[in-house]
Amino acid sequence: FTSTRESIIKYTVPYGQPCHLISLTSPNLPMNFVKKKVSNVTSMGHKEVLSDPWRITAKSGWNEEELLQFRKEIMAYEGPESTDIKFFNVLLLGQVSAGKSSIINTIETAFRGDEMVTNKAVAGGADKSKSLTKELRRYNMREGNVQFWDTMGLEVESEGLDIRKVEMIMDGKVKNNATLEGTLDQEFVREAPKIKDKMHCLIFAVHSRNFAALDENVLGKLKKIRSAANKRDIPCLVVCTAVDLVCAHVEKDASKVFYSQDIQKMMTMVSERSGFTLNMVFPQRNYVNETVTQLNINFLAMLLFKQIVKVSRDTCERLIDDESDSD
Repeated sequence: FTSTRESIIKYTVPYGQPCHLISLTSPNLPMNFVKKKVSNVTSMGHKEVLSDPWRITAKSGWNEEELLQFRKEIMAYEGPESTDIKFFNVLLLGQVSAGKSSIINTIETAFRGDEMVTNKAVAGGADKSKSLTKELRRYNMREGNVQFWDTMGLEVESEGLDIRKVEMIMDGKVKNNATLEGTLDQEFVREAPKIKDKMHCLIFAVHSRNFAALDENVLGKLKKIRSAANKRDIPCLVVCTAVDLVCAHVEKDASKVFYSQDIQKMMTMVSERSGFTLNMVFPQRNYVNETVTQLNINFLAMLLFKQIVKVSRDTCERLIDDESDSD
């Protein structure tokens, strides 16, 4: 450090979250204060990758042959026989600007196997503090037998999507394109929903780099929604987006995600703070800047997509059994 009247320090907090430049203008600022502040920060993604993965996956070849096998396995998951369930309903929730819409686009891109990135769901916005999505929007993946339902982001208690509306969506009572701000229009309320209308899986999207600073009110909302889902036996997964901003190795090569100490540490933190077990927390690198697909980003997305489809099918079977028991 210099002895000049003004020193400028730029640093990065854990998990790569950038901070504002700090101006130390006081000539009498104690040196131990400066040392203490700097000693508490770490730089992003410089740890060496592990020799063995911290999570074992069913497929680990990260090649086109395994991607093709993923697609065949996912297409084989269909609604239970003798039912009118054509699609598994997957509800996307999460903090504002966590990349919910980008998850849909990335999974769609990976599953279709096209060279170009899909932009079916509208993603991004100028104001990162407010939700771009204002309605309940359905996005069909017909060959994958899945309907993703995109929602407003979870904001502080008095703003954003409220828990009562989420419960109605889970129960299949809210129709596609319903405006989620204010009071629900009765035209978009379904009075007698069937199993095909209910949600079969919930995804909580969190931003890997920003989750540590997530507002406690928003975190509280997430936990209340999870509790409501548990009462309905709807499985919930946490998807940590933007993992490439946490680890420099993964930024270069998404196949390093399960060898990254930085990703493992971040996901452990998300698990502990959210209350989800670690095996229900999944890393995700979305297509954001890319226009052409990458094999390893596709592979990571398909690992997630297969898990989503599997638990959704299990939910449908359980709901059908419960309905049969009540007859």
